[in-house]
Amino acid sequence: MRKIGVAVVGLGVIGKVHVKALKELEKETEYVKLVAVVDQISALAEDIAKQYGVIPYSTIDDALRNPEIDVITIATPSYLHSPQAILAMEYGKNVITEKPMATTLAGAKEMIKKAEKNGVKLGVIFQERYSPDIRKLKYEIIDKLGKLYLLEAELKWYRDEKEYYLRDEIARSWRGMWNTEGGGVLTNQGIHTIDLLLWLGGEVEEVSGFIDNLTHPSIEVEDTAVAIFKFKNRALGTMSQTVSMRPKKYQNRKIRIYGDRGYAEIIDRQIASVRIEGNEEMGSSVLSKSDTISQDTDLHKELFKDFLKALSEERNFPIDGKEGIKSLEVIKAIYLSSMNRQVIKLPLEVNIVI
Repeated sequence: MRKIGVAVVGLGVIGKVHVKALKELEKETEYVKLVAVVDQISALAEDIAKQYGVIPYSTIDDALRNPEIDVITIATPSYLHSPQAILAMEYGKNVITEKPMATTLAGAKEMIKKAEKNGVKLGVIFQERYSPDIRKLKYEIIDKLGKLYLLEAELKWYRDEKEYYLRDEIARSWRGMWNTEGGGVLTNQGIHTIDLLLWLGGEVEEVSGFIDNLTHPSIEVEDTAVAIFKFKNRALGTMSQTVSMRPKKYQNRKIRIYGDRGYAEIIDRQIASVRIEGNEEMGSSVLSKSDTISQDTDLHKELFKDFLKALSEERNFPIDGKEGIKSLEVIKAIYLSSMNRQVIKLPLEVNIVI
């Protein structure tokens, strides 16, 4: 059986995670082959390619002409996700992209249409759905909580202006700007938490929120956001997110789910506590995190494995474009609510660039 050839586009922090995860999958499975890496910094592409024994490219166009490449993983700056995905799909390649899948809803919708028209798979990387504790909550615990009535989410992280937003020429060319990052804490860091809220609690039908930039004067986008949700199942939700947390060793993320028979709390992807009437409590000791930027490869590897296996078995991948756009739509609704000072109803019936 011919192996599925994969190329990684973008070799920053997350792109290197892609490369490592895919190379491990190549060794562990019979259906994956890492063929190439792509980065506009040719020296970086050549260095990574030499390290992993693959082909280096300095442009995505050259990689897309290689018939051995079946799948493109996209780990470039956010504003490139949609145009690069659409270009790859025009070449008949399957695409799996980092979040956000696009910086605009229009771009995300165009990606979905292109995948359907060209008969290729489109996936969005929400790797935290593959966390063992979060999957346990989703498939083993949440039904035991009874009827859900309240969901709460908090993300308290820190991003330094000098070390993150202004770190180098590439960072300064896209981070912290609406046109290129598409948003701030909600769109970049917090979108995973919103995705988990939707995955665990169901779809949202109304949104109200406020955003502001309170501690990062050199950037345009929000560093702090709060929102209230009304879910389709009538549960209510609250969310607060910031990248201004100090001291940074106390960075944390929490998700709490309340039902009429019990509640559960996740802290940084681990089950911290579960309380169910008539059952023994369960949980673990979870500490705050000082580093919320670097990532291990385990969850990305599980997601890539599922996507590539779905491709080889000709079945649907659970986090496709239609699933990946949901969190982006909620974020855009929060932005609209904050700007217009009104409650926003979903779905957003817009075909303009927002």
